[in-house]
Amino acid sequence: MITATRTLFSWSLRADAKSVYPHIVRAGFSGLILVIMLLGFWDAARMSAPGLEFFHWICHLNILLIAVAGISYFVTAVTEEKDSGTLALLRLAGVSPLAIMLSKSTGRLISALMLLLIQLPFTFLAITLGGVTWQQILGSYFALAAWLCLVANAALFCSVRCSSSGRAASLATALTLGFAASGPILANTAGLRNVAWITPEVVNACKYLHGLQQDMSIWVRIETVLSTTGNVTLTAPQFWRCIMVGGGLFLLSNILFNRYSAPANPSGHGRTAGIRRLTVGRCWRLPITWKDFLFFMGGRSFLLVKCCGYLVLVSGFVWFHRANAPESRLWLSDDLLENSFYIAAGIMTIEMLLYASHSLFQEARQSTIATLRMLPISTSAMLLQKVAAVMVGLIPSFITLIVLFCWRPQVFLANDDFAEMVAAWGFFVFLSTHLTVLLSLYTRWAALPLAILISLPTFLCVGSACVALMNLTKTAAATHNISNAQWIGVGVNFVWMWVFVLLPMELEIINRWNRLSRR
Repeated sequence: MITATRTLFSWSLRADAKSVYPHIVRAGFSGLILVIMLLGFWDAARMSAPGLEFFHWICHLNILLIAVAGISYFVTAVTEEKDSGTLALLRLAGVSPLAIMLSKSTGRLISALMLLLIQLPFTFLAITLGGVTWQQILGSYFALAAWLCLVANAALFCSVRCSSSGRAASLATALTLGFAASGPILANTAGLRNVAWITPEVVNACKYLHGLQQDMSIWVRIETVLSTTGNVTLTAPQFWRCIMVGGGLFLLSNILFNRYSAPANPSGHGRTAGIRRLTVGRCWRLPITWKDFLFFMGGRSFLLVKCCGYLVLVSGFVWFHRANAPESRLWLSDDLLENSFYIAAGIMTIEMLLYASHSLFQEARQSTIATLRMLPISTSAMLLQKVAAVMVGLIPSFITLIVLFCWRPQVFLANDDFAEMVAAWGFFVFLSTHLTVLLSLYTRWAALPLAILISLPTFLCVGSACVALMNLTKTAAATHNISNAQWIGVGVNFVWMWVFVLLPMELEIINRWNRLSRR
């Protein structure tokens, strides 16, 4: 058994080593770090500790990519076999759950650890910029490696537990957001006063759980390492706890593998005719939209779950405000209203990126592109119907944002930078979603992390042109006494970005889709 397990694991490592795409990704990431380092040298004269600032950006970029990889790259380790119906064949061939998890998940983990390892020669150059020591660099990378192990094994558990990639990605996203939000929630709950059910025992429990969360948090560990002036402990409690929890999740996934190895039931929308009539209904006039909404977006039931989730989110902010300031006449303070709005916008962004990474990839994975091409629908209309399905799935997010904005719009409009923030968010979302869709038709895995990796430097380059055009629009509007110059600048930026950036990618997506349909 050990030989069989080792054989499949070794095969996955050799396949990764022989493939050209992982090496291209590593080289591209190294080039990005080199560019950031050159920018650090360029601005070194204006910073007190340019090396520390440069390495701080690198650490946050790694944390972002690890989080994105957790909800897209690692989470499909087992579910991709379930989606394609090949997991049963692997089990029939006598492949053990341990061998499958080692080859499918641990192989990806080692590839991701290699991505961290190749950064070291470049990040050590930050020492020459000043402000950071080699102990801080090694301590940060030890923390990132442990956090990567935890995220990868948590995603593996989601992949084993769920019957499809979409459900696994949703569960992994919920766990990631829940862990990130648990720290502020526990800290603020422990600080509430004049609440009947918050007894000293509840306060102590919240403080204890908050301490555990802070001990495992990668953000806290990175800030602690980079703010330490003396010797840095490489294997801090955060390192060992992440390794232990990750190992525990791996063992739990191995135990539960056979129990949850059944593939997704594509017709599982109710056992009775009445339930199926309620959840499925008749086909819409846009059949591709209906198909994607029902089988890819989760249908009406998942739409209702998202509505309830956003309602719970807003209700939680309202409850916290009323508990913290019972004498206030407002349902939400200005700060909490802005926080809830930005959190809802962030969740919607994650939704759009996940939908973009799986919408066309699932068709290519299941070899249904040629079948769809047999329909009397043009490629452009077919892709637009898929976009319409995503828009239908985002209805709860749009409603939440509209309600929060219309609640007290003066809170947002009072911020002079609100228009620029909306424009920057829109540019990044459009750019990253287009790149994700395009890369999902070329790469087998990791389309979303690659898109984020490419979008960040591209957004910086495009953003400089957007800022210049925005300033030019403001100047022209002020000359002709035109109000709302900011929003006019936003519209102008969207037009030129679509013509010169997004439209070529859309044409390439159509061409790639047509080429895949002829295979």
